[in-house]
Amino acid sequence: MAGERGVGVAGLLWEPLTAEQMDLLSAIFDPFDSSGDWPVWQFADLTLDRRGTDAADVLASLPVAGSSQPRSRNYGLVWRSDSHMQPQPDSVVALTVAGLRQVSGAGPLLGAFLTTIRFLVEQQRNLVPSPARVVEATVTSEAIEKELLTASIEGRRLRPPASLFMRKLRVVLGHEPLLNSAVQQPQPGVEQWTVRVPAALRDYRGVDSIEDYLDQVTELVAPPAPPSVPFSAGPLDIPNSVGYLDAVWESTTGSHLFVNLDPASVGRLTQPCGSEEEFNSLMSALADVLGQVVTPGTAKPPQGKALEAVGDYLAGSLDTDAAERAAAAVMTLIRLRHIRVSTQHRDARHKAVAAFIEIGLLFPPASWAQAWTHIAVTAISALNTLREEVHAAS
Repeated sequence: MAGERGVGVAGLLWEPLTAEQMDLLSAIFDPFDSSGDWPVWQFADLTLDRRGTDAADVLASLPVAGSSQPRSRNYGLVWRSDSHMQPQPDSVVALTVAGLRQVSGAGPLLGAFLTTIRFLVEQQRNLVPSPARVVEATVTSEAIEKELLTASIEGRRLRPPASLFMRKLRVVLGHEPLLNSAVQQPQPGVEQWTVRVPAALRDYRGVDSIEDYLDQVTELVAPPAPPSVPFSAGPLDIPNSVGYLDAVWESTTGSHLFVNLDPASVGRLTQPCGSEEEFNSLMSALADVLGQVVTPGTAKPPQGKALEAVGDYLAGSLDTDAAERAAAAVMTLIRLRHIRVSTQHRDARHKAVAAFIEIGLLFPPASWAQAWTHIAVTAISALNTLREEVHAAS
């Protein structure tokens, strides 16, 4: 395991996890460990539900490096194809190498993964260039298995590979950056496959540990530096964005999106932020407002997951591109709700770190005033995106 590391983008992926987060990773890993197949989301959801835990909330609290926007690069502890949306019951969920690092029992697989990465890098390095054509290395599973057996004998730490072990290695390789389109299995059900070694794999040269690998991966997907132009938001910008979105929603659906808004919460959103206490008050007001959304035909918001319900409604009401933009906007607002929860619970430091980094901030922020301005601009942008997509669909 790694030594002490910071809580920036890279270090976030090996921060200690809560018991609930570990339960989720174990619920995903255990069926994979026995069968070589990752489970569908419903399995993890029902497994945690039996313990009184909301799996979707736990999933959303897991750290992620990179942008959460559709088609953007990111990397966290869990992989799924629809990561910009709420997980669907039949969505396959998998652990990345960062996630596997957190669970017990994955050590031999991680050792095999690291040995394989170093072997593939060496094959790429030994390519003989041709002036007439493009050349690339293609490595067979048999060659990888032989390399693993050699490493097992010499290092006495990798158990001898078998068909199931190689299957699990193939599946893990297929969900990692730079390799997710390089692993090919010609005959499903037959554990013979190849890895086409991309030139970009040279970025992994010098990787000697899983921690080195994660450092390199997060460097590949880390978000760009924040813009040099300071964020700015007027005191009425959030209330106005809420009002404009609600008006367009009512014009399109015949009913309000926001219901029973508390005037005190709306009023608090117009106040300045100069301290952590005022930041927490503003975040509570924002969460109160965002929690008062309803889908058409519903008179009052649900006890929880009001934003998620609106996201599900939009996913079925908009065309594909518009639905993706709307889903990303809803997920942004959900992340702002997570910030409110994480900053007001002293035992949730790791959640605060994750929630802040997801929207481009470090925790604790250098300035609570600047942090609120950043969040206000983020919320306004998400609300305006929803208004644009709903209006375009009318």
